[in-house]
Amino acid sequence: MKRQALIILAVWLLAALLIPAAESPTAKMFNGQVRSVETGGLSLKARSAEACRQSATASEGVVFFTAWAFPAFEPVYSCQRHHGVSETGLMSIKSRNGRIVVNSDRDHSLTISDGQGKKKDGLNWGVLIFLNRVEKGRCRVIDMKLLAPDREYDLGGERLAWLGTADEVQGLEFIRGLLSQEPDRNLRKDLVFALYLFHGSDAVSELIGLARRDPDPAVRKDAIFWLGQKASAAAIKALGEVIASPEALDIKKHAVFALSQLPEDKGTPMLMQIARKNPHPRLRKEAIFWLGQSGDPSALDFFEEILLK
Repeated sequence: MKRQALIILAVWLLAALLIPAAESPTAKMFNGQVRSVETGGLSLKARSAEACRQSATASEGVVFFTAWAFPAFEPVYSCQRHHGVSETGLMSIKSRNGRIVVNSDRDHSLTISDGQGKKKDGLNWGVLIFLNRVEKGRCRVIDMKLLAPDREYDLGGERLAWLGTADEVQGLEFIRGLLSQEPDRNLRKDLVFALYLFHGSDAVSELIGLARRDPDPAVRKDAIFWLGQKASAAAIKALGEVIASPEALDIKKHAVFALSQLPEDKGTPMLMQIARKNPHPRLRKEAIFWLGQSGDPSALDFFEEILLK
């Protein structure tokens, strides 16, 4: 038994040596006034606090960026990489009216998939950039965006503190702290999207909590939608609980839609159950509509059952 364990360990170590580790993003992806706050031993939250401490003596209303990288649930690319546009030009990042503007003079968008049927080997990285404003000697996050690590960005005259990389525990702690400060709706919705991008059950649990308890219906809807993209057993169960709860009809319809978006038709069984048994006719109608859009063979069996009996 001991010999078998040693062989397994040797194979694992050999694989680790032969398979190159995915290279994480660095401060070099930004061109301009960049300072690194990758102090050894400090948590992401502490690194952010240090960046704020260094900037909090600035004049009231002064803004600056912070950014950090994390292992992402899906590959994150600039769409321009896939549309034949030059990959060598720098993309611009500016702050405008309290918002982050990326490549304002040219079209810019992201994709969080690498194309249908492509294999997703290795570690995927995403970069979150935050706009901070000095208010009464303290820093407040006022906007956030996801950046693709496959491009370089020009800051112009803006300043940025690079906080390094964060694992799921540190990243979720950071985002949870921002959510607890009750920022505005747009920022909260962006933070919900960031939760979706993290690996692991802890991110799912955060989304479930927001879907159930967030006081803003728009934020609950977004949490429900991104739960639908996760497709884990816990996410599917949470969507079913939203539909069975005393929640508003509009929120329940959003949960039905989220079920329809689950990959590999994982939401089909629950959609059929809603179509058969839910006491609300509008929810039954919604479930039937999305079953008709699914193309799932089991949905065809369901229609034969209800239409030909």
